[in-house]
Amino acid sequence: MSEYQYYEFLKLNKPLTPNERKIMDSLSSRAKITTHGASYVYNYGDFRSNPKELLLKYFDIFFYIANWGSISLMFKYHEKQVCIDELKKYCVKDVISCRKHGNNILLNIELNNEGGFGWIEGEGILPDLLPLYDEFKAGDYQLLNLIAEACHTNNQDKSNYSDRALTDAQEAFLKYAEFGDLVD
Repeated sequence: MSEYQYYEFLKLNKPLTPNERKIMDSLSSRAKITTHGASYVYNYGDFRSNPKELLLKYFDIFFYIANWGSISLMFKYHEKQVCIDELKKYCVKDVISCRKHGNNILLNIELNNEGGFGWIEGEGILPDLLPLYDEFKAGDYQLLNLIAEACHTNNQDKSNYSDRALTDAQEAFLKYAEFGDLVD
């Protein structure tokens, strides 16, 4: 079975400069560059750059998915846009992390589903997840809470989740991360 890894970066409020686009293009022969982002697909090998460093320097959002069961969604906020103390309440070791880097705060949701997703294409997923950026910025941490609770209970008692109304973006993330039991 071949491997599949998809990396996507997005800049929200202004386009990448021509120089930034040139830098993103130079990182890989597999680069697909747009005015507001960059994406890379790998079937053999790995992306040679550090996604966190690229996010901190150039972008606002990073998304990664691999067919062996890894998914990562990382958001960069200015420290005045979110409350790091509130976000830290939902941190779960190796799943949800929140760290300050200078004036920025990185929120990372990283799930590793043993056994993998089967074959999955990452292109086109990030637009479904974009509203989560603003939800977290507005203090809506329902997705973080669901993931944290599922991690703490090993997802054994799904009755805790059944009465919650989820946004489309929350449902999409849970579906792509194969947490579908939380949205049934």
